[in-house]
Amino acid sequence: MPHIRMRAVKKEHVQLLSDSLAKELAPAMKTPVDNFTFELVQTQFFSGGQQTDSYPFIEVLWFARSQEVQDECASIINRQIKSIGGYEDVVIVFQVLAKEAYYENGIHF
Repeated sequence: MPHIRMRAVKKEHVQLLSDSLAKELAPAMKTPVDNFTFELVQTQFFSGGQQTDSYPFIEVLWFARSQEVQDECASIINRQIKSIGGYEDVVIVFQVLAKEAYYENGIHF
């Protein structure tokens, strides 16, 4: 935990980001690097009856943190995604998970 899901990002970019993002986000989130998981969600986008390309859509599932920390993490993610893939637009959504609803090996946080 945190879990980062990526859509419309190339597999090789996610692979590289799983290292560089974890290393840069860990101190900002005050969590160890090995707590991060990265997931590439294969999906297709459509508009006007046609299949289209899309901009990267990044979901960050995590326990609540301050607005300042969230803003810092969004900036880090945005910068790294844009620099690695030359993407113009990036959407980042933070999903806050309740600790009492998150279980690891049958025990909640």
